[in-house]
Amino acid sequence: MSASLDLVSVFMSGEKPAEKHGIGIEYERLPVDRQTGRAVPYAAPTGPRGEAGKSIEALLEALSAEHGWEATREQGHITSLHKEGTRVTLEPGAQIEMSGQIHRSLKTAREEVTRFVQTTSEVASRLGVSLLGLGYHPFSDFIEIGWVPKSRYRIMAPYLASRGHLAHGMMKGTAGCQVNLDYSSEADAMDKMRVAMAVSSIVTALCANSPLARGQANGFATKRSHIWLHTDPDRCGLLRWVFDEGAKYADYVSYALSVPMLFVLRDGELKNMTGRTFNAYLDGDDAGLTPTLADWRLHLTTLFPEVRLKSYLEVRGSDSGSPDMILAQAALWKGLLYDDRARTRAFDMVERASFEERLSFHRDVSRLGLQAALRGDSALDLAQSLVRLAEQALPPDEASLLEPLRRIAQLDRASPADLLLKRWSGEWRRDPRRLVASLDPEPELTTATRQR
Repeated sequence: MSASLDLVSVFMSGEKPAEKHGIGIEYERLPVDRQTGRAVPYAAPTGPRGEAGKSIEALLEALSAEHGWEATREQGHITSLHKEGTRVTLEPGAQIEMSGQIHRSLKTAREEVTRFVQTTSEVASRLGVSLLGLGYHPFSDFIEIGWVPKSRYRIMAPYLASRGHLAHGMMKGTAGCQVNLDYSSEADAMDKMRVAMAVSSIVTALCANSPLARGQANGFATKRSHIWLHTDPDRCGLLRWVFDEGAKYADYVSYALSVPMLFVLRDGELKNMTGRTFNAYLDGDDAGLTPTLADWRLHLTTLFPEVRLKSYLEVRGSDSGSPDMILAQAALWKGLLYDDRARTRAFDMVERASFEERLSFHRDVSRLGLQAALRGDSALDLAQSLVRLAEQALPPDEASLLEPLRRIAQLDRASPADLLLKRWSGEWRRDPRRLVASLDPEPELTTATRQR
């Protein structure tokens, strides 16, 4: 059966010449009550006099009605929006995600992020909701957060909970940023994947932004990264084989075939396929189901390594942050991976590390952030070098987007998590309203955009 499906073709279909390479951004934010900072549910709770409370469903309905976003619904509930190539989707705990277009220039990527943030923040504010760029929910425990009514999550939730004790925390309490990039060939894809995987933990430290939980310091610079380490060892984390000389598409196929499935789509409905690997699915008869390339593509979306391969590369390791931080991350990855010299020098920085040292460093980053060390080099020093490499590789107008990362690495010498904790105990006086008001991204983005 496996011979009848060309599994590698999914990756080959993404190959394109360098002059057509683009960049895409996926940006998640946490919806909270503007007064309390607590999670806003998907569906509106009903008050004692029958009035409806705040909800993400109401936010999406308002975006659709007032701004022309086309809605997709599941069992009558709005679950996503799309408009002019930009999609708004929901994570399991009603985190709002922008899935952006592919851009040839970071200028148009910035314009897309600007439109998304300004529109969603304006509507959310009217509903008493703020959308926070943080890696983990600062006040509501994930156990308290309800589920978005999607069949995908009804299958994922019990299975992932059986694989990792923090899996539901990942699903309902975290928010991140992903940057999507292109490749020209198998060799180019594997080289970019190796370099991205090698330095991903450094970028995780640079952008660490989830030090609070239940209103208290949680002991981590990036709680989100720690949670991913305890979600599902089969489908998460760093991949050893990526660092082998001569790695190929077939190696990613072998990895993906060995990972247990979650579901397939038939007649518009997801069918539970947990308990079998994709390899076993190809080799056996599953109640009359015939494996298809669509099943394979869907399966690839259920793998969550730090760098994921589909018909493009997705770098997944960073906490969510302010819009300027998200654009800075996009600029960083574009500079590092699309420039041959920068890519080579970035890998040279960490080439000698063993895989065990990489794993240890990745774990340490979740706790220590920029104070973690790899073979005696601090994450801070390594981050400074990465930012310089990206700056040298980008044209001046795009290099200017790196300013938030330059400030962190060279001036503050502290991650967003470090600064947030300092402000939480200082000027914010542990008041959720002050934190929410300070992290509201709309005025920050508008100011930064005017300055450019």
